[in-house]
Amino acid sequence: MQRSIIAQKKRNRPIAITDVAINKVPQTHIFGFSNEQNMFIQEMHKEVLRKAKDLCKENNSKSMEVVILLDTHTWDSWIVEGKKDNIVDIKDNPEAKTILDTSTKNSLILLHNHPSTGTFSAKDLRTFCNNDSLYIMTVVGNDGSVYVLVKDVGFDPSGVLIEYGKLAEQYKAQGKKYNATMAVKYILKNAEKYNMKYKKGRKKI
Repeated sequence: MQRSIIAQKKRNRPIAITDVAINKVPQTHIFGFSNEQNMFIQEMHKEVLRKAKDLCKENNSKSMEVVILLDTHTWDSWIVEGKKDNIVDIKDNPEAKTILDTSTKNSLILLHNHPSTGTFSAKDLRTFCNNDSLYIMTVVGNDGSVYVLVKDVGFDPSGVLIEYGKLAEQYKAQGKKYNATMAVKYILKNAEKYNMKYKKGRKKI
């Protein structure tokens, strides 16, 4: 079953998006993409923040999220605007939902922002694993920071989700309050073990 809801766990208070943050968004260096394509992805990260900033003004809020779905073959894009409760449901844009459900394997990039600047959440990881069409997922923080997660050869979505569940239960049994967050953090830190590539900022991936 495919999942299309992106939600961020509130780790800290949201940060207001500024023009300075938008301008400092770094260029990605994703293997297999040309310099021009990586520059385009950088511009789409900036666009995510611009759209989120506009939404914040419209809703008198510091905490609004936006998703841009990007086709790596045609470079067409679809925007999905979030709601005040920090949830972006791709079904709110029926065309984007159809693209997510019907595109070929590993052909899409999902870009979205996190108001509190954190990296991937548990729901992000589930969305990444539950949609074969997604090749790359990125997070751009409201401060301009960027995180990138890429599926590599041999990626097993079911295996990753099973491991995530086991880790979350282990941390919970240890009395850890943020067991789900800790499980995701472990998986990201050991991304290569799960046939994924993970990085922050300008580093090549």
